[in-house]
Formats: sequence, C-alpha cells, structure tokens
Amino acid sequence: MTTSTQDTQRSLVAGSVITFFLLFVFITGISDELKHRRTAFLGGKQADLDTSFPDFSQYDFLRTLSTEEFPIHGKHDRIITVGDIHGRNGSLRQDRRVAFLTRHFVAYPKHVVSALLHKLSYEPRSDTLIHVGDIVTKGGVSGSVAVLSFMSSNNITGVRGNNDQEVIEWRAWRDWIQSLPGGREWLDKIDSEHPVDDDDDDDDDDDDDDELRVAFWSELSNKDWEDKVPKGWKLFKRHYNVARAMSQEHYDYLRSLPAVIHAPAGHTYFVHAGMLAADPKRELKHPKQPLSHWPATRTSKPKEAVLRNLQEVALLKDVPQNKDPWVLMNMRSVADDGSISKGKKGTPWPELWNDVMDRCGGITDDGLSSMRSQLAMSTGEGDVKQTRLPCFPSMIVYGHIAARGLDAKRWSVGLDSGCVYHRRLSALVLDKASFLVPYESVQLEDTTRANDEHSPSLQYGDDGRARIVSVEC
Repeated sequence: MTTSTQDTQRSLVAGSVITFFLLFVFITGISDELKHRRTAFLGGKQADLDTSFPDFSQYDFLRTLSTEEFPIHGKHDRIITVGDIHGRNGSLRQDRRVAFLTRHFVAYPKHVVSALLHKLSYEPRSDTLIHVGDIVTKGGVSGSVAVLSFMSSNNITGVRGNNDQEVIEWRAWRDWIQSLPGGREWLDKIDSEHPVDDDDDDDDDDDDDDELRVAFWSELSNKDWEDKVPKGWKLFKRHYNVARAMSQEHYDYLRSLPAVIHAPAGHTYFVHAGMLAADPKRELKHPKQPLSHWPATRTSKPKEAVLRNLQEVALLKDVPQNKDPWVLMNMRSVADDGSISKGKKGTPWPELWNDVMDRCGGITDDGLSSMRSQLAMSTGEGDVKQTRLPCFPSMIVYGHIAARGLDAKRWSVGLDSGCVYHRRLSALVLDKASFLVPYESVQLEDTTRANDEHSPSLQYGDDGRARIVSVEC
C-alpha cells in the first residue's frame, strides 16, 4: 500500500469521525430542543408550543408593618385578626350587596364575616383588620369572589394561605396559556364545555379524578395542550373555577398578600400555617440558631428595642425553614428527624415555638428585664425552664390547623376554629392593653365594646391581655 493511499484512508477515517461527531452533536441538540418544544396545528396555523413552565407562584415573602399600620398605643385603636374564612360567604352573592356591606358594615344573617364584624362593632376608621389567609375556595366560587371583593375594595391587610396560593397559580397559568398562540381560543373552548360548579361540598380528592382526566383528554385529543397542564394539577376543580371567575382586581389583591407579616411594634408575626423559632435539625444552642446568641450591634450597650427587632428579623432570615413559603403556608407538624410535615404526624409546631419562647431570658443583668425573664419562662405549673436563651419572646398568630380548633397558647394563637366545617369563625382582638410590659404600672380604662362582654381573655405578649370573639358559621 502506497503512502498516498494510506494518507487518503487516514483522511477518510478522520473525516468520518468528525462527521459522526458533528452529526451526534446536531441530533443531540435537536433531541434536547424537542424535549422543550413541539409543533401543533391550531386553527390551520403552525405554532411552536413552549412546554417549559414559567414561575406560577408569584410569591411575595414579607411585609413589615410600620407603627402607623400597627398602632398599639392609641386610645381607640384595635388590631382585629380574623381566622380562615374559606369563602364562607352565605347570602352575600351580589356586587350591590358587597358595596352595601362596605358602606354600612351591616350583618346579613348568613354572612359570617359581616356577622363577626358586627359583633365586634368594627370601626374601619380606627380598627386595623388583618386576616391569616385561606380567604377563598372551600365555601364555593361565588362566596370566594364576594369575600375577595370585600377584602380588595377595603384594602384589608393579610397573609397568603395555601388555598389562596393554588388560586394564584391557576390564574397565573391561565394568563400564560392565553399568551401562547391559540391559547385563548383553547381556554374559551374548554371553559365553555365545563361551566363553573359552585357546589361548596366539592371534594378535591375524588377517586375518579384520573378517569375523568383520561376521558377529557381523549375527547380533546390534543397532547400538546395536555402537556401544558403541570403534573398533578386538576382542571375544573374549585381552585381553577375561582381563578377563572375572579377579576383582575381580585387577582392583584391575592398576589399582594405576603407569606408572612411582621409587626415589630407588637413583637408579633402573622402567618397562615406556621413558623419555627429554631431549626429543628440543630441543637437549640448551636451558633447558627438565631436565638442562641445576642445579635451583633455597633454599640456595647444596645437598647432592648434594637436587640428585639434584630432577633425577630433573624428568625425570618436565619431559620432555613422560615425562608420557604411552602412551609409558612402548609406546615402542621415537625417529624422526629426535623423534616416539615403538612400532616398530623410529628410534634405540632406551636409546641416547639412555645418551648423556645419560654426559654427566652431577656437581659438578665438588668433588674427589670430579669423580672420579665421570670415571667416569660414560667410554665403553667409555676416552675422555671432551666435552659435560658439570650433572647426576648415573640408572639405568632396563625390559621390553617382547623383540626386543633381555637388553639391559644402562651406565645401563639391559632385562629382556625373550623368555619369551613360550619363550626365558628374567630377573631383575635388586640388593643393598648395587649402590649403592656411587666414593669409598667398603667391604669387602663375598660375597652370592652358592645357584644364583647362574654369574649374570653388570654395573656398576650410580655404582660398584656387579648380577647377572642367568634360567631357561628
């Protein structure tokens, strides 16, 4: 074999290798691209459908209330926090009634929110109204929309619940679908074939969901659009129906709700499901636990207010679980391995919260703060926790856990008293008597209003008192 022949063969082999490599890269690139895009024929036109999903969560994590937004010393100011409403609206089904309620705050017999505000003698000019989320869904579509109308038109402060979140995600999904070629036409078609069902006993976990889904897509016969529905999402259930029935104003209001509200003036957090005072996967005195040490400051003798505020902010920033909106909207318990559970197995998180807050000892070299620490660490039996922490306690107000009902503990108040199950809708009422500290000697006038004489009282904050008011659902 001649040298020229050998050179030719080598060139052919090298060329074949290079060609194979380029072909492999090309085919692989096309294959990857096809994983993300498909071609569909919609209305006689060809269109590329992007199957990668945008962010439907629309999270707004934190809102911090100023002293003007969370007044604690005004003579007539009250902060009223309402538990889970779930769209239990009853007879308030028309916009004209919503407008009438907004102007006059008159209670309709079946309108539980209005009945509660009426019982509280709610005065919007001096009272601050806050809700703890889940203001929509299980009470039906029209009830949910009416509650949204009331909340949005009155700019009521509140946090985002897990049911509110599902509605937000469906609405974001619908907006995305309508932005795609042919998407609006497809949504109009399937919506027209599946009118809104306002049954408030709708079960989101029907056994025949999978069968109905298969039948629906077989009839529609369009795999491209089927792939546009995220796995596990169920079209035409309650959350979807509320999402398509609500207005843009309602959607904007829901999206404006944060996962957690912090009120530094009252040393209080508001959240739908819960928060943790420490990372359960670490020892309580681990240096990465925000309440295991005093926060760093620019002065050697920082004021108590500065220390408290820094620690309260640190709870949101330095406890990993508290930075996850899913936890804040879904947590019920903490498993033995420190993992978060939305079920009942494990330790209820309020018990963990109260255990840590009971250990906060304040600044123990100060006589007044030492007295506060003894009060803070005192348990129901009168003993004192042995393990002190260099911190000040904070309150947390939440909803979500209807199975526990009204759940008032020393440093936490659970307000979901089961209105969704036709039990009661409850509110926590805070006023200037709720924010006293142990060393204050203040004579307070009676702040009880009409119809509140039987409202149960509970200890709140450092040395204050609060009341619970509720109505039947």
